[in-house]
Amino acid sequence: MSKTTGRNLRFWVMTLLCLSSVGTTSASPVYNGDTSSLPAEFLTIRNTSIAVIDVDEDYYFSRLLRLVISKTQSDWGALEVKELPYLIEDRRLRASLHRGIVDVIWSPTSSAHEQDMLPIRISLLKNLNNYRVLLIREGEQARFSGVNSLVDLARLRGGISPQWTDAKIMEYNHLLLVKAVGYRKLFKMLAANRFDYYSRGVYQVHGELKMYGHLGLQMEEKLLLSYPNEVYFFVNKNNTKLAQRIEVGLSRALADGSFDELLMSIPSYKKGTELLQAHQRRVLTLKSLPAN
Repeated sequence: MSKTTGRNLRFWVMTLLCLSSVGTTSASPVYNGDTSSLPAEFLTIRNTSIAVIDVDEDYYFSRLLRLVISKTQSDWGALEVKELPYLIEDRRLRASLHRGIVDVIWSPTSSAHEQDMLPIRISLLKNLNNYRVLLIREGEQARFSGVNSLVDLARLRGGISPQWTDAKIMEYNHLLLVKAVGYRKLFKMLAANRFDYYSRGVYQVHGELKMYGHLGLQMEEKLLLSYPNEVYFFVNKNNTKLAQRIEVGLSRALADGSFDELLMSIPSYKKGTELLQAHQRRVLTLKSLPAN
């Protein structure tokens, strides 16, 4: 994933429940994935201020969690959201969920993730993560204007992290990929002619061009990639009560309009939505990964 996330699969975190009550210094109980066994004054998330370009994505998901909590407080009680002082991503993030260091992550889904973790199957970005544009080098639009199919696109090389779900989807569709771990590194590799394009979410590309446009990059003008790539909250397999609370809170926010209000309050998501509504691009539809 990229952030979630360019952070495309880069997995964006959410949360650990602190294992001690406010004002106490006693030893914490052993976490078993079930919040009913914990004093639940705190819900701690990753530090959302550690970002490369802006914090729209992290800000949104952390705000969405707070909205979920507020919508379910009368049923499950109050929780104060706090942030970790450091950043964890991708495999380390998923491992931290299994170990109980974090309690919730947000991520594009996959069959493997849904086997390893417990998904809350409500799309956090609606259809925004199902469409992608390409970053290319300035002056190379002509190479892409003649692309009419995935067969044509497969003659060019895309850059991607091997840890992102998108990589598996693109490989399944026979696209040629150059893989490298590191979200930031991929922009520099594109500029250095290591590959021909870098697939980005429609909501990610504007902020990324502000940060990396000086490398001689631009948004490709004609193409739009489409494939199901829903972003869900995930919790530990054993943490069914937290999963239930998140699902109820999201459902209530969708019903009363506060979900959409929050989504459209994020500038990058608003720009991505406007791009989709106004586009006259050629849509290349990729096949979904087969269910295991």
